[in-house]
Amino acid sequence: MAQTGFLVPEWYVVEAPSEQDMNVASIIWGFSLACACFTFVKATRQTWYSWKRTQAINTYVVMIWAEWVACVVISVISWLFLKGVIPISFWFVFFLLCLWVIQIQCIMQIIINRIALLMVRQQKARTLKWSVFALIGLINISVFCIWIPARLQISQTYVDVNNVWDRCEKAIIAVVDMGLNFYFIHLIRAKLIANGLTKYNALFRYNLGMIAISLALDIILIGVMSLPNSAVYIQFHPLIYLVKLHIEMNIADMIARVVRASNPHQTGSYDKSNSNNRYGGTTHKMTTVVTTRTGNGNRKLNANGTHVGFDVDSERDIPTDGIKRTIETQVVREPHVVDDDNQSESSSTRELQKHFAIV
Repeated sequence: MAQTGFLVPEWYVVEAPSEQDMNVASIIWGFSLACACFTFVKATRQTWYSWKRTQAINTYVVMIWAEWVACVVISVISWLFLKGVIPISFWFVFFLLCLWVIQIQCIMQIIINRIALLMVRQQKARTLKWSVFALIGLINISVFCIWIPARLQISQTYVDVNNVWDRCEKAIIAVVDMGLNFYFIHLIRAKLIANGLTKYNALFRYNLGMIAISLALDIILIGVMSLPNSAVYIQFHPLIYLVKLHIEMNIADMIARVVRASNPHQTGSYDKSNSNNRYGGTTHKMTTVVTTRTGNGNRKLNANGTHVGFDVDSERDIPTDGIKRTIETQVVREPHVVDDDNQSESSSTRELQKHFAIV
């Protein structure tokens, strides 16, 4: 059947969905809309709390909304395509793939974003981000080169190659997803639980459950590719990734609850130089000031930028016409408070507290 869509060949054959196909697609679209509503509410709440704390939009917020918009738009246009409202054309499949790229890249970077919170060396975190971005980017490029000609039925060769590669690339993405999640729970166990922070056991177990669900979703996505009408599986894609997005936001909430459990009075980001413990106490560091006196007057040099108190040296036996050097030190102490984080808190814990203080 000849088509008028851009770059659609004359021999293109329309895959008209059957009544059963439309019933399945309708059910999946209903679930997608429901999941989109629940995810929207959670994303709005997290965005509000983040804005209230920092008065800024961070990378995490941008990524969750980009993921949400991409999933919802794919869900709507794929439904309209199945209904015949949107005809097949190069621009349709190209736009669909662009949204898919955003969908895949954002969910991976959201996972890496929480992994980076547990990494001491941020250079290593940046390397991980760019490595995954490059790997997924290569897969994205290959899909553009194979999937678009296959959907437009340019030749049977493209269709045959796509039938194999489409499953392979989704399997690769699933392995990367699973690997990143396993790395995250490894960091929880090695950097937090192993140092005596047993409160993170709940987060460890929760992530194990979420990995199982995420893997099951990837298997379902690969399985539905075997449906009689290959266009119907497109409707599954936004639902799967909306659920994945909801899982990621639930993990963020779980991290926030665990951090708040050990810092109930904390209402802002964690400060390395002036840290607050669970009882609201404050520990100040010892500071030193060196004062030089010349015939023209005094000058104070504070090494740590903090004003100091009592004198240590006396002015006796120092010639009044020379250079006088006075060292003043102030030590502020308060009763010791036992905190289960004090002995084993690492930079990983500080990063969690900084990012999830009041989420």
